[in-house]
Amino acid sequence: MFEAAARHLSFTKAGAEFNVTQSAVSRMIKRLEVHLETQLFDRTSTGITLTQDGTQLFRSVGMGFRTIETGLDELRSRQGDAKRVTISISSAFAMHWFVPRVDKFQEEFPDIDLRFQLVKGEPLGPFDDVDLAVRYNHPPSAEQHSWKLFDEIIVPVCSSGYVAQHGTLAEVQRGHVLAKQSGQMRVPWPVFLENSAAPFPDGERYLTFSDYALVVQAALKGRALALGWLHVVGDELLEEGLIRGGPFELRTGASYDLVAAKSRPLRDVSVLVKDWIVAQMQDMRERLNV
Repeated sequence: MFEAAARHLSFTKAGAEFNVTQSAVSRMIKRLEVHLETQLFDRTSTGITLTQDGTQLFRSVGMGFRTIETGLDELRSRQGDAKRVTISISSAFAMHWFVPRVDKFQEEFPDIDLRFQLVKGEPLGPFDDVDLAVRYNHPPSAEQHSWKLFDEIIVPVCSSGYVAQHGTLAEVQRGHVLAKQSGQMRVPWPVFLENSAAPFPDGERYLTFSDYALVVQAALKGRALALGWLHVVGDELLEEGLIRGGPFELRTGASYDLVAAKSRPLRDVSVLVKDWIVAQMQDMRERLNV
């Protein structure tokens, strides 16, 4: 009840979670404060706020609950989900790298079920609640395992039909359409052009999408030039659904890595999936000669 009250900053909402009244929660919290000999909430006419001691306890209780959840997840995996692996990846990586390999994966591991947790845009954020994750620039640390997948290499990509109509970026023809993602991209077009020595196109127009997977799709359909991260679009280049839209590239020195939280046991089945992803990515790197 304390955790719920601290999370909502409301005794009423905490009570609703437990199907009890606001006054019942208030009495329970008061009993806890007496037991701990400290005040956990400041009560005012407009609501409640956590005291310093309350904030510390809320943080500790949250960590404890997460540890319990990890233990329960491990218990469930042993009982019923031993062959299920959850992977957190970007929607673009799922669509353009993983989905084309699903048949190959299922043929090699017919008993393993994959569950995908998709991230829109850049693969950032926590990954404590999944078995594996692809994340941007996550070297090994005391908190995580990490296996390097691919250097961050960005190239302009488009379809052959687009080149026939507009030319490549090297030709600086008027009327280029540049696909981009909405929001603050970490490497937007101006940064790429400046750092790759590519010429700035004259009279360009933009197509803006909410997700990077759609940016790549626009390039595949011949609607625009896009910035292609090779770990995502490598197969499209190898299969010539996309071609390079000019002899330019940007190597940032960063990488994309397969990671796993050390707080979550790395099961044998997860190691099998990890090894398969690393091997598949190594094969793609060799075929791209990068």
